[in-house]
Amino acid sequence: MQRVSAATKEAWLRGRAAWPAIDVAEARYHDELEKRVATESDPEAAIARLNAGDLYLVIACASGDPVALGELERDHVPELRGALERVGFTASAIDEALQIARATLLVAGAHGPPRILEFAGRGHLRGWLRSVVTRIAFRLSKPAHRHVELHESLDVASKGDLELDYLKKTYGAPFQDAFREAFASLPVADRVLLKQRFTLHATVIDLGALHGVHPSTISRRVIDARERLVAGTRAIMMQRLRLGAPEVSSILRLIQSELDISLSTYRGPEARDVSG
Repeated sequence: MQRVSAATKEAWLRGRAAWPAIDVAEARYHDELEKRVATESDPEAAIARLNAGDLYLVIACASGDPVALGELERDHVPELRGALERVGFTASAIDEALQIARATLLVAGAHGPPRILEFAGRGHLRGWLRSVVTRIAFRLSKPAHRHVELHESLDVASKGDLELDYLKKTYGAPFQDAFREAFASLPVADRVLLKQRFTLHATVIDLGALHGVHPSTISRRVIDARERLVAGTRAIMMQRLRLGAPEVSSILRLIQSELDISLSTYRGPEARDVSG
């Protein structure tokens, strides 16, 4: 318990460092973190994985802190507008979706505290907000269902990883194209090793014996090859999609999430070589 308390304090300090003009009481922050890791087998590790800065801003916004609300508007709303414009919503539809999102997420009601607190902190707030507002905009485009489905969409959204869900839907196909191209550009040794590890599910002990090196050595080689594949995939995606710096971390998160799955199912020209 003492280690968990130290972890929550460290997270609070990181959050405060990210938003020095915003004041969130340490006890309040601690309570919100406890809710998010209550079912974790290793709460200390779970706290370390949370996005401390985004959670700090969320908690302040839920408390009605005017500075935090101003930062939310300045940092996130322009991007939300841009995301809705890119999928074809009109200016009036965007204004309505954003206004309903503000009322739903930032105002306490019969459902309980402001629903922005449903942000779990496992990803990035910008991705979570983008997914919520996009869902609201699409629900509003279906008048017969809007009153029921607005809250239903938030209920479903709060249970999953919204940013990752959004990234998969938006960038799934470009990721697969970039993955295949990046994989093909790797040295043959890297391609074979990744196939052996992820497609044939060989253990590092088996691979060490196959390649005549210690398991720790082959483990390092696998990690290095995977990192080169991640870097190549990211570079291709960022170049082709013309994405800027704000999207780098999100794209990297998508790649890290999907890469091993793609490796385990990919059948490329090196399939015949994987036995060594």
